[in-house]
Amino acid sequence: MEQEIYDPLKEYITVYKDRFMTICKATFAQLADEAKVDEEANWATCKEIYSKEDIVSSLKDRLGRWHRVSVVLWTVVVIGALILMANFSDPDGGQIAMASIAIAAALAILYMKVKPMQKELQGEHDRHQSVIDGLKSKAYTQMEPLNSLYDWDILTRMIAKTVPMVKFDPYFTTQRLADLVHVYGWMGSSSENKSVIYSHSGLINGNPFVICRTREMVMGLNTYYGEKTIHWTTKERGSDGKYHTVQHSQTLRASYTAPYPEYYETSQLIYGNPPAPRLIFNRRQSGLAGKEDSRAFRQKRKELRNKARDLSNNDFAMMTNEEFETIFDTSNRNDNQQYALLFTPLAQESMTRLLKDKENGYGDDFDFDKNRMINTITPDHLQTLDLDMNPDLYRNFDYDEAEKRFYEINAEYFRAIYFSLAPLLCIPMYQQIRSQKDIYGTDMQQHSCFLEHESLANFWGQEHFMAPNCVTNCILKTKQTDIKGDDSTIKVYAHGHTSVRRVEYVTVHGDDGKNHRVPVYWDEYFPVTGTGQFHIREDNTSLNEDAASQHQRIDYINKVLREGKMQLYRRHISSRR
Repeated sequence: MEQEIYDPLKEYITVYKDRFMTICKATFAQLADEAKVDEEANWATCKEIYSKEDIVSSLKDRLGRWHRVSVVLWTVVVIGALILMANFSDPDGGQIAMASIAIAAALAILYMKVKPMQKELQGEHDRHQSVIDGLKSKAYTQMEPLNSLYDWDILTRMIAKTVPMVKFDPYFTTQRLADLVHVYGWMGSSSENKSVIYSHSGLINGNPFVICRTREMVMGLNTYYGEKTIHWTTKERGSDGKYHTVQHSQTLRASYTAPYPEYYETSQLIYGNPPAPRLIFNRRQSGLAGKEDSRAFRQKRKELRNKARDLSNNDFAMMTNEEFETIFDTSNRNDNQQYALLFTPLAQESMTRLLKDKENGYGDDFDFDKNRMINTITPDHLQTLDLDMNPDLYRNFDYDEAEKRFYEINAEYFRAIYFSLAPLLCIPMYQQIRSQKDIYGTDMQQHSCFLEHESLANFWGQEHFMAPNCVTNCILKTKQTDIKGDDSTIKVYAHGHTSVRRVEYVTVHGDDGKNHRVPVYWDEYFPVTGTGQFHIREDNTSLNEDAASQHQRIDYINKVLREGKMQLYRRHISSRR
């Protein structure tokens, strides 16, 4: 069994943060050694690029100043023209003369000084920008040997090396999905109104998990507004004692609410584990961690105490650690005995520290739902992070910048994934029980599942599959056909909506004492489905960790770590700028 983690926050600070960065540097060093980029030539090219970019930036500033001068002069021309029109019949002609002089002077400066200068600066700017584009193309060519080595699994390999109990699949397989659905009872794997944007599956100490982002369509409501101006006259007695006709007007406003398809994207961690198989609870962020002296904390603790004293409530008994119960409120749980089995005093202490820490982790930024053997973590920090792990993130024309970004991006992603797993790692029993398949072994079905196909379709882009008259986002669903070994065709169905403009006349009472029909224009949505297909060929050698290349890469990293050769690959960025 791999080393267990019972205090994930402490372990991250003292062990895993630095270990990951060491492995990250060793990985980049291995890639650089394999690519053999001419760093000095790339540095010289980039130095020239940055020098030209400084010139272009200066030219942009000068163009901006001349543009402002141009605006002022045209303003003088317009004002002068207005004065001319207003005083065209003036017999004195004084203002006409002054306006004419102002217009003439402004136009003279504009066309004799400003316009030529703008044209000259724009030409110089375009010439330098063209040189920059050529130099960047040259720099990208120099970096191509390194840029071509980045792959989709580079981050997950480093995470598995850093935290051996976490293992990622090369892709989401039918067997992994079958385990989650049939063994652990995952009910959220298939929905006609939900599509997978990306997914990463694997094992935590032998138990399956999947990190996925989904797009869901929910039919909501949208309110449309319209208005109509009415006019009427009345007879009113004036101060002279006579009746006069008075004109009145009023703008009437109305609204109309109609169904409207709304689309939401959510990133979650789904994890299956057998302990406490009857336990159900839904925990939401409280914002009370670290606020034990606040009124809100005391009020919540009082509510939980009263709930625990309620004899009619047999499903909730408050634990001794009232701070944990308050900030990790799961008072809706259905089984206290099984809950106590999972959340031991050690688990409570670890979870409390995790919720309080915002310096190394993210604090209380996650919801935690348990439905029997399925655990769902929904962290806020995953909602704004694109975890599709596209290798384009690492590609750069500047070697030094590429290295710097490689460390920064991967450190951010590792932190995000680690602290998504952290609430689960706080529970000791989740690490002590492994699935039977992990213990005894089994042959994994080497085929990707439909969730993987949905993520591939979404990565390719819904615009390739949507119906021509679709005006909304689409929910992409797939069907695998023409399976021949590792080759197959994926049929894609893009479920979206088209709209038809409607008008609803809403009756509104006006100040004229009459009812009026105010038009409100709204959109009626109808489902439409577009179709398309793509072909896939699965490289199932990767399920065995691509034995030759993977072992070679790991052996190299181990060699670098063992022999302490990191100094050979250290870059002095500041000395080169």
